[in-house]
Order: sequence, then structure tokens, then C-alpha cells
Amino acid sequence: MKAPHSVAGRRRAVLNAIAAGLATGLPFGQALAQDYPARPITLVVPFGPGGSGDITARTFAKYFEKRLNQTVVVENKPGANGILGSQGVKAANADGYTLLMVSNMTHAANSSLYRKLPYDPLKDFEHIGMFGVFGMVLLVPADSPFKSMQELITYSRARPDQVAVGHFNASSQVAAQLLRTGVNIPVKEVGYRAIANAFTDVLGGHIQMLFADYPAATTHIASGKMIPIAVTELKRSTRWPQLPAMAEFYPGFEIILSLGLAAPAGTPRPALERINRLMVEAVSDPDVKGTLEKFGYSIRPAGIEATRQFLVDETEKWGRYVKAAGIEPQ
Repeated sequence: MKAPHSVAGRRRAVLNAIAAGLATGLPFGQALAQDYPARPITLVVPFGPGGSGDITARTFAKYFEKRLNQTVVVENKPGANGILGSQGVKAANADGYTLLMVSNMTHAANSSLYRKLPYDPLKDFEHIGMFGVFGMVLLVPADSPFKSMQELITYSRARPDQVAVGHFNASSQVAAQLLRTGVNIPVKEVGYRAIANAFTDVLGGHIQMLFADYPAATTHIASGKMIPIAVTELKRSTRWPQLPAMAEFYPGFEIILSLGLAAPAGTPRPALERINRLMVEAVSDPDVKGTLEKFGYSIRPAGIEATRQFLVDETEKWGRYVKAAGIEPQ
């Protein structure tokens, strides 16, 4: 059955809220805010399990359920750099009961990576708020023949196109391309549908390395199965101060990722504001904050307007990155 069009969902949300207001004597906005959420919420993660988006979604969902005594169903819908899941939420009812985990990849970088993106990152969504930002780390297996950037450069240049780097989303794709073109290392690139598949192939010896965001990389590093050799922040990370920044090998190399929440365009403002308040509360909660910081987050809550402006700025920045990496839009 085809999902209801967003306009129909928007109209239904408005009528329901007006009816609630008439029944209680409260204005429209107050009635909706008082009633929301009245049933389970679906939080779509347009990435595979185990990545930063999945970890963040489940951490927030647990807090949401505890605070509001309402179920949050987390659904992973990976594929095409987050496009499949994002496109599905675009078509959902604009009533506050379908949310999307968004990043500056899905709603900034993709604008430059695809000629015909099936959604407008700004017009088709209401951007609710941000959790924070973090960098990426270049990982190799513990038994890798190279265990530092300099060893990687020497090893790969002696074996042109015999060393492969995996990528599974926009950020890891751009990082891999900049590694090849900017640092001038003759490596091959191998694309994956989800981060779990890429990790499996690194550990299985099918590819030699992988750029992964801090939250996803932390568990693998702690297990001793993977070794970090560089970070994508402009300067060395306080988390791993012994690791060089990629900018030390290619000036200007910087990839910072963000995660936040969005809803279909037309979702009533009172619902957006309540979710934003809950996001701000969540990242101040000791348990939530501790979990996110453990995975390398720099906590950065933001209001609705500030979140939208952040993505406007990121769209322009990622346009420069994609051009510098020499990536042709798909």
C-alpha cells in the first residue's frame, strides 16, 4: 500500500490538533504540544546497524521513552548514502510520528554527490535539532603490514593499486577519494551498502583499510582487532593525540560529521519544538552525554533555525570537498 502523501498527512495532523483544541478549549499549538506524543514514534535511521546514526538513534530513543513514556521504534533503512531512508520519510505523514536521523552527509554532501537527488534536503524536511559532531578515523586490521600513515604511503606506492580502501557512505567516499588524490596514494576504492559489510571485509583481509566515524570505530579499536592510524579532524584529536591528522599529509583535509533529527515538511511547529527541547535535555543527561562522549562526540545542541543554517553552510562546504576530490556526481 502506498504511503499517504505528505500533504494529506499534514492536513490530518492539523485537523486532529484543531479538534483537540476545541475539545479542551486550548489554542491549536498548545493542544498539539499537550497531546504529543500520543502514540508510538518511528525513528528512521538511513544507515545500517552499528554505525554512529544507529548508536545515536537507539541512545536517544531510550531516553525519549523514559521521559515521555512512549515507544520509539528505530528502523534501519540503509542504502544509497542515506537516500532510501530519507526518501521514505519525505513521503510520510507530517504529524510528528515519523522522524529521520539526518547527517551533513544525507542533507548536505548528497546535494553535490548526486545530479538528481529525489528530495530537497531543506525544502522537504523540517530540521529539528542536532546532537553533536565528530570526526573520522582511518582504520587498519591489527595484523596489517602497515601501522602508520608513513608506512601506508611507502607500502602502497611500492604496490600500485594493490591496496584497497572501503567506503559505505558519502563521508567515507570523499575521505577515500581525498586519500587517493590529495595524499597521492595509488589505492583502489571499494563501495559497500553498509558499514557492517565494510568492517567484515577489512577484518577478512579483502580490503586493507577503512575510514569510519568515531562512534563506529571506537568499539573495534577497543577490541584490539583494528588499529587507528589517522584522523580527519583538521587538528589532532584530544581522544587520540598520538594520531596524526590527515591535514598533516594533505593541507586542508578536514571531514567533520554531524547527526540530528528531522521530520517531513509541514510537521506542526509545536511537535518540532517539543522534540528539540527533549534533544537538548538528552545531551545534558549524564547517561546520554556519557555514552555519546565515550564514542567521540563533541556535544553540540542547536535550535531549529541554527540547525537549518548549519546544513546550509555544510552544503556549500561539501560542494568544495567533492570538487577537490574529483568526484563526478552520480
